Amino acid sequence: MRECIIKREEQENLDIVRLDGALDSYSFPRLETTLNGLRDSRRNRVILDCGGLDYISSAALGALIGFARRAREQDGDLKLVRLSPKIYNIVELLGFHKILEIHNDLNDAVGKFN
Repeated sequence: MRECIIKREEQENLDIVRLDGALDSYSFPRLETTLNGLRDSRRNRVILDCGGLDYISSAALGALIGFARRAREQDGDLKLVRLSPKIYNIVELLGFHKILEIHNDLNDAVGKFN
């Protein structure tokens, strides 16, 4: 599996976190650190761009749900965009598509924040 590369960009009042590679038990702590840093800075409006994501563990998905819930408590949210069919199938199989907001493209997700 490819190591997960995490890139963050600030866009006005929200943050876009781009993932490229595999999000597993080894790489997820780095994403968790990024998300916790955003939350600590009161930046609770986050879009997770999964366009380059090859794999995501169920534990990582569970932690994303936890972040989304905490963000919603602070008038924010975590939205996922550009999931591959393989990743979407995992999300759907676990029933997480009912909890996490998923969009096909970045502009749509940005629009939902406005």
